[in-house]
Amino acid sequence: MKALILSDIHGNWPALRAVLEAESDIRQFICLGDLVNYGPLPIECVSWAKETSSTGIFLQGNHDRAVGQDTDPHCSTAYVALAAATQRFTEQLLTPDLKEFLACLKPSAHFEIGNSICFGCHATPKDPLYHYMPPNAAVSLWESEVIVAQHPDFLFFGHTHLTFKNRFRRTLIVNPGSVGQPKDGDPRAAYAIWENGDVKLRRVSYNVEETIRAYEGLGLEPHIESSLCEVLRTGGNLRAEHYHKPPTKTTHD
Repeated sequence: MKALILSDIHGNWPALRAVLEAESDIRQFICLGDLVNYGPLPIECVSWAKETSSTGIFLQGNHDRAVGQDTDPHCSTAYVALAAATQRFTEQLLTPDLKEFLACLKPSAHFEIGNSICFGCHATPKDPLYHYMPPNAAVSLWESEVIVAQHPDFLFFGHTHLTFKNRFRRTLIVNPGSVGQPKDGDPRAAYAIWENGDVKLRRVSYNVEETIRAYEGLGLEPHIESSLCEVLRTGGNLRAEHYHKPPTKTTHD
């Protein structure tokens, strides 16, 4: 038995499509949240999730809740301006039923894959929507999260956009990374495959420029669009001047 573990798609349909094409034999899906924001094609991503939700586990991320319930996603300082700008057009593009789908998702769940007991969440078991748990967090912190998750065989989480796999006693903790906005310096879409009790982290290339072209016509300010494109092309590089203020315009008399 195989299952596809996805997280942080962020409106990047070309990236998601590449993953689905690379793993075309998969029929079991585990999506750990953040279908929307940052990316230019939220309709395609949320429509896919809604149509596929009967064949897997689909959890709510902080950006899904923000769009579905018109709230603040509480993202990191560097990405506040990018999230606000893309949330505006995402809310305008999505139909009421797609926003309702996002609003009704749960941020965490216990479930089974095969004979394995699993816990999935977007961020952490203690704070399923918002807390960042970096790969280098202290062992004691990971152990406390495993306790909250009730010592499952597998603990799946996303949110950081960084791949991670490590075992703490009986629990294998896995972050598949981000499909649509990797932040580890590798622009390829990241995901994981669960197969017969084993998990493999995988990457697949996609047409980044197709995603970038889709920003045209969405009304983004040039410095916002430039920042989003740089993150996609570089796998997470975001220069400070891109998010503190727009580039200074040179005027001529």
